[in-house]
Amino acid sequence: MLEIINKFEDKKNTNLVFLIKNKFDLEKINFLNLDKNIIDKLNNILKDQKNTTFKIFLGGDYEDLILFFHLDISKNILVFLGENISILPNNLTFEFNKDNILLDSVILGKYDYVEYKKEKKELDLNIVCSDLDRNFLIKRLTTLKNITDCRDLVNKPSSDKTPDKYLSLIKNIKFKNTKIKVLDYEDIKREKLGLIEGVGKASNYKPKLVILEHIVDKKLPYFGFVGKGVTFDTGGLNIKVGEHMYDMKLDMAGSATLLYMMKEIDEEKLNCNIICALPLAENSISGDAYRPGDILNSYAGFSVEITNTDAEGRLVLADGISYLSKNYNLESITSIATLTGACMVALGYNYAGIMGDNRQIIDNLLKNETFEKYWELPFNEFYVEKTKGKISDLQNYTSSPMAGASMGGAFLKNFVLNKELFTHIDIAGPSFVKEKYGIYNSGATGFGIESLSKMILELGK
Repeated sequence: MLEIINKFEDKKNTNLVFLIKNKFDLEKINFLNLDKNIIDKLNNILKDQKNTTFKIFLGGDYEDLILFFHLDISKNILVFLGENISILPNNLTFEFNKDNILLDSVILGKYDYVEYKKEKKELDLNIVCSDLDRNFLIKRLTTLKNITDCRDLVNKPSSDKTPDKYLSLIKNIKFKNTKIKVLDYEDIKREKLGLIEGVGKASNYKPKLVILEHIVDKKLPYFGFVGKGVTFDTGGLNIKVGEHMYDMKLDMAGSATLLYMMKEIDEEKLNCNIICALPLAENSISGDAYRPGDILNSYAGFSVEITNTDAEGRLVLADGISYLSKNYNLESITSIATLTGACMVALGYNYAGIMGDNRQIIDNLLKNETFEKYWELPFNEFYVEKTKGKISDLQNYTSSPMAGASMGGAFLKNFVLNKELFTHIDIAGPSFVKEKYGIYNSGATGFGIESLSKMILELGK
């Protein structure tokens, strides 16, 4: 439950939370008339210039007063709050500020995936906000809802988001300015999207290609995005072993990010048109599974030798990229995917790898000031040339020259057909984390929705 109130005194029987960055912020709690000894203690904390928390039992009209002191600027404030957010109960009253720090920390840091739990502990939040700032608050809450909805989707078990069920979830999203087009399995075969077909044909749940169109004005430039939607990845006949298969419900995080990015921008005033392709497939095993050594024909016309069935993400992305390239007059194409373990090894869980030749998009995301961080990886024709095959046009995986994350992006570059600028984003690390970090709890994070949405608002200017 969430309620917007005008002042702290409007809500009783609640826990009060404040973020203190300097001595003047202490004036916010004057209405509590705290004992002088407590005020002296708080002033001493400010003198120490150290990050800490302070909890006071109030009783009476309120329960506890929880103060977060963020004084040491060497530590990121969201990391600091994330480390301490677990002390907060679910019944909270706090003030909204346009920097969003406390609001984001509470809603994202206290996020818990509870869909399948018998007992669901929901947050009871009261947000103090002036009438002047109310629209800013409502807009921010909408963004946070898109992020948590994305987290829910990625955390959802694969049995409940097969390509068919995933499509139903997409259709249930209430877009106002975005059209949904669907190519089902028969369409995929008829259109000769052979890479998507090859990856998804072994499953009982056949693949689909979903196109999201946000067209403002046909005279404005078009920008394309493609998100990997592998709803479960066994690795195929190059099967994943041990624990490596367990979390593979996450392998559609790229498509989920773009889905909720489109929801985020749906009612924004854009200076461009946005087209998204979401190839949905399950990389499964059966007698009809594609094999190492098979050669598949792509929508772009290139033959692709399968050297590893566990490099399936780049296959479905490749057909998605060339489909957009052929059917829309695009300025650029950006792919986003949980593509390589190599990127996760290189950058860990805190950074997405980004590469390509579109400096506008790459530079915009590199300077992003939100909690979503990007790191540029090498990308040039040397890597692209190394994707060429011996008995086919291309190979989907090559062990040389190492550089696994860059090689994944280099393979995709082949499918950009009309000289569009290209960017590839590998979110294998930050889309789904193993342990709590800042506002990310273990599990899905919703990485990319905010930074990509902000970037889109800059496109076309």
